[in-house]
Amino acid sequence: MLTHVRRRQLLVAALAGAVFAALGVTLASSHAAGNPPELLTSAKTLAALKAGVAYQASSFPLPLRLSAPDASWVGAQNRTASHGRPAFGWVVVGHPPLASPRGLIAIESAFGATGSVATTIADLRYGRSSLPQTHLGGVEFGAPTAVKVAGYAGQQFDGQVWGKFGHTFLPFSPHVRGPASPADANPLRAGEAFRFVVLDVRGKTVVLGLESFGLPAEQFPTFLVTASRLLKSLSFPA
Repeated sequence: MLTHVRRRQLLVAALAGAVFAALGVTLASSHAAGNPPELLTSAKTLAALKAGVAYQASSFPLPLRLSAPDASWVGAQNRTASHGRPAFGWVVVGHPPLASPRGLIAIESAFGATGSVATTIADLRYGRSSLPQTHLGGVEFGAPTAVKVAGYAGQQFDGQVWGKFGHTFLPFSPHVRGPASPADANPLRAGEAFRFVVLDVRGKTVVLGLESFGLPAEQFPTFLVTASRLLKSLSFPA
């Protein structure tokens, strides 16, 4: 998501850098008059978002707009490549206190063709769901349910990673072993709770990953409430 180096390590530094952005040491974005400001384009850092300001993400495969409901959010946009070509677009926003990250929303889609919502849900749920006491697998999945976000229908499911080696989610790439992670890989560490939302946006599949990163799993429901406030602003203009 934020380069092929381990995303979690980079995000810790990124959110620390956002403190300086909030103090005005760095600029969040620049934009032409009359156009929404761009989210910071970066694979290594995030920037503070101004409350109530609609941001756009030109690095994303579809037109995208979102705004932060308050000043506690930071964000950025980025592209990951495959075989030298842009493959996936990302928008990442976090809701930390200044001291440490406190939950993330990662929005992803592909520049090429995407599978259906049902196919993508199946790919995200690759491998079987299992409970910690079974000592099998390493991730527990809840049942998918219907959802609508930004006016578009889809499905969502919740879960938690409990295996000590974590779990890597691949919404679009085949599940094959190789020397490097695919460009759409989203690795979660042991103990992280998550919710994946998969939408059909005018024939393009968009994946939203809500993650407890930096939060105890029992606090994830509270993060989902704050995240829902931001997601009410999400739109994909035609």
